Amino acid sequence: MGCGTIKRNVVVAKNRNSVILFPGQFVKSIEESIYSLYDFKEELGVGSYGRVIHASHKKTREKRAIKIINKLAIQNEETRKKIMTEVEIQRKLDHPNIVRVYEFHEDEFNLYLVMELCNGGELLDSIARIGCLSEPQTAVCMKQILSSLCYLHSMEIVHRDLKLENMLIEKPGAINIKLADFGIATELKQGKKLSLMIGTINYIAPEVIKKKYDNKCDLWSCGVIMYILLSGTLPFNGGSKKRTLSLITKGEYSLNGTNWDMISNEAKTLITKLLDPNPKTRISAKEAFNTPWVSGSKVPNIRGSLLETTANNLKDFRETNKLQRAVIRFISSQLLSQGERNELTFIFKSLDKNGEGKITEQELMQYCKKIFGESFSDEEIHSILVRVDTDKSGFIDYSEFLAAAMDKKKLLSEEKLEAAFKAFDHDNNGKITAQELKYLLESDIKYDITAFSKLIEQVDQNGDGVIDFKEFKDMMISLMPE
Repeated sequence: MGCGTIKRNVVVAKNRNSVILFPGQFVKSIEESIYSLYDFKEELGVGSYGRVIHASHKKTREKRAIKIINKLAIQNEETRKKIMTEVEIQRKLDHPNIVRVYEFHEDEFNLYLVMELCNGGELLDSIARIGCLSEPQTAVCMKQILSSLCYLHSMEIVHRDLKLENMLIEKPGAINIKLADFGIATELKQGKKLSLMIGTINYIAPEVIKKKYDNKCDLWSCGVIMYILLSGTLPFNGGSKKRTLSLITKGEYSLNGTNWDMISNEAKTLITKLLDPNPKTRISAKEAFNTPWVSGSKVPNIRGSLLETTANNLKDFRETNKLQRAVIRFISSQLLSQGERNELTFIFKSLDKNGEGKITEQELMQYCKKIFGESFSDEEIHSILVRVDTDKSGFIDYSEFLAAAMDKKKLLSEEKLEAAFKAFDHDNNGKITAQELKYLLESDIKYDITAFSKLIEQVDQNGDGVIDFKEFKDMMISLMPE
């Protein structure tokens, strides 16, 4: 089982000289030993196939969580496929409430998945410690969970294992949730059904038990999570697997008792819509996100000065060539620290009114008009979208927003440019070649080498056919506002 053998649908570009960027572009297999790149620290947790270790990148000093999967524990081909599917799905995802994957590696004994570090523990730990959350706290949690689901379902991905253990808290003392563990997630085209009974018993939907279901099964699990957060108890707990499955199939649960006396009718109504035994009438992720109880939940205070500064950074974001776009996307998706992302993440979420993990032109327009007034034309706002939308999807995704909204002195610091250059300089000889660009920028779509040679030509100041660090740095510093 080699990471290099992950099967993908190979697409040949219609225009073989035009390189397209997309989420997951830089989530690559590490060829050298992972121990040469990371300092391994304490163990964070243990699972059925391996363990999770706290690690630090030796060059950038960024803290990471590395999931180490013991290949000897993988007994069959089905399990192998499940692990490969987890890598393939997570590398595509770019959402503030989903754990980010950075790279992966395989040696003789283990498969290593390098991920974002969340050192606040599992949401389950918080419930076990304090019993339950307040209603406002629960609303904040559910807004984040439902936002991640809106995003996943818009990408035709079903998680299938939503539970408190898979909700990680970014850091102690803050309710900023990251959805993790995509081990049994799968892609599902609209109108199709799944038939494998899979998931965690207390959280699975009735239709999963009947082996005919779609993405609505995730909403049932959300209902179970919301119920536990508010009451500290499971809605379906028969004392045995058989009895619990019977209660789930019948949809038998209670919203009565002392735990529920102080809970609002709005919250109870949402639970009943999420725990609707009929998936056809069950509320969708988008509908649940847009209920007043969820959408009106308390949001962090954002400094007015930061809102204005961010809008100006977006406005001043310059037109970029394809290689500059690639470098910017690499820095924003791979090199930004948690602290550098946080305040901008709050702004991103406040603009993303639909909770789908992307900013539409209409949402960008509302933001710019609020900051700059009606004097800022629709054409000017459209031009911002065109410049910031580096993968040309028609939206501004999370990493694109971070890249364009961040202070360019921080984004294009000497330290980050050096780290980015080293990533592009695959053989570490101080020069970036067309072949190295092909390695880093090509994935599902196959291009002629001439497409990458043309990217080199745009930056190559001395005509030697490669890019050195000075040329690389000059190319990126040209994006700095004067």
